[in-house]
Amino acid sequence: MSAAPAATPAHGDVVLRLQGVTIAFGGLRVLTNVSFDVPRNQVAGLIGPNGAGKSTCFNVITSVYRPDAGSVRLGGVNLVGMASHEVCRRGIARTFQLVRTFQRMSALQNVLVGAVYGKPRARDDPEARALDALALVGLADQRDRDAAHMTLSDRRLLEIARALATVPVLLLLDEPMAGLNESEIETMTAVIRRIRDQRGVSVLWVEHKVDAIMAACDHVIVLHHGEKIAEGTPAQIVSDRSVIEAYLGEPAAA
Repeated sequence: MSAAPAATPAHGDVVLRLQGVTIAFGGLRVLTNVSFDVPRNQVAGLIGPNGAGKSTCFNVITSVYRPDAGSVRLGGVNLVGMASHEVCRRGIARTFQLVRTFQRMSALQNVLVGAVYGKPRARDDPEARALDALALVGLADQRDRDAAHMTLSDRRLLEIARALATVPVLLLLDEPMAGLNESEIETMTAVIRRIRDQRGVSVLWVEHKVDAIMAACDHVIVLHHGEKIAEGTPAQIVSDRSVIEAYLGEPAAA
């Protein structure tokens, strides 16, 4: 039996709302009538098997793809049809599953790209904002190190810092823990919590490390074959029969 559906939050408690999002490529339907909310000042996880439509969902939110139907609202404003850079300037920043840092630039220069071009009309000092973002993710002492000489874990943190320098209200994280060891995963989890707790930034996080999602998220959405099959608290999701059958699997017998 599926967990009871989560109550729909009041609009002021929602930073992002997808309603009826549908998209197909040729004859292949990738997302079908997907609707969910990202609560304000919370960490929301987006999980599901490979091919469930998670990355496509991110690309719809950031206007890389335009959906065939449905809306994507940030603070009540429909983002569908906007250019990707305008979506960023309105307050959505993202990272990528394959790290996209500028390898021949220093950590500070990488983050300055976000500070200068992601928020071009900001009245504060872009360098100060970039340094603050580096400090938040724990890379202040590597400001002058070229990205090419940083570990994978630190480059993933660097990409998050660059996104934070755009001063987002919503941060999209695409598998930030891929390729990390246990200690690095703990560091990444702490950074994600700091982003929520110290900056009040909402987070939508795609991840295959389900234990991390369940430990760190306030809210979880599950996709399967391009459809939402569950949404709720981590406790609701891990006991949802449809999620167990589609993705989590039965726990091992004692």
